[in-house]
Amino acid sequence: MEDVENLYNKLVFLLDYDYEHTKSRKFVDNLLKRRKEWLFSFVVHKDVEPTNNRAERALKPSVIYTKTNGGTRSETGDRTYEKLTSVSYTSRLWKSNIVKDGQPEIRKWMGKKYMKKIEGRLDKSMKRRGQASED
Repeated sequence: MEDVENLYNKLVFLLDYDYEHTKSRKFVDNLLKRRKEWLFSFVVHKDVEPTNNRAERALKPSVIYTKTNGGTRSETGDRTYEKLTSVSYTSRLWKSNIVKDGQPEIRKWMGKKYMKKIEGRLDKSMKRRGQASED
């Protein structure tokens, strides 16, 4: 823990600056509000990576998809896509099935209103597939 304390003190010293930009000042203030153990968990726990490179690489295909396809054309759609992509990636890391294991959480998150819409669309899609395969 002494290493963490030393790193934190160095960070505070380096960030003690009169920032012109208010967003920069807010970022630094928010950073310093974090618990020391969280900021420097990679020092205490060897299995924690010191960078977020793996997370960045995991998100890259999703970012490329939204850039090349123009996103979802709405702020709400973009946020929903981001959340679902994050949940999907996390479930793969945990070797679980998002559809099977995550249904209660997804239903709760989306609410009854949206789930009815999605279930209705799925029903229509399944009916169309059934009709297409019979032809």
